[in-house]
Amino acid sequence: MKTIHPDRHRSGFSLIELLVVIGVIGLIASIAVPNLGLLTGAADTVKDKRNAQTILLAYTTGAAAGVIWPEGDVVTQVAAVTAGQKPVSGSLSNVLFQSTVAADKVADTYPYIGVRSSGDLFFDSTGGQNASGH
Repeated sequence: MKTIHPDRHRSGFSLIELLVVIGVIGLIASIAVPNLGLLTGAADTVKDKRNAQTILLAYTTGAAAGVIWPEGDVVTQVAAVTAGQKPVSGSLSNVLFQSTVAADKVADTYPYIGVRSSGDLFFDSTGGQNASGH
């Protein structure tokens, strides 16, 4: 004779339920993973713009204090800002005006720095400049 246990229930998930959940997770992952690369590209752009602004801050602050920056293209002027300069005279003549951007990070900032016809550097948020600044 067969004994029936009416209060005994099976607990857990069936194999089909587990496969459906794994399939849904796989579908979500296949959509999300390629988009993660776009986020890192946007973060790099923001970082490069901030570095350009930091360089220009040192440049304009130094110029206001009396630093005579070299003339030339963006590469020449940015190299001078990262190396640092002191004003030729005045109360700040012993202060070094220098950008805190590392030399290996400078190349990525060139699209955001231009040179005016007066020779002064300026910030271009569109990133439309080349290394010559024109």
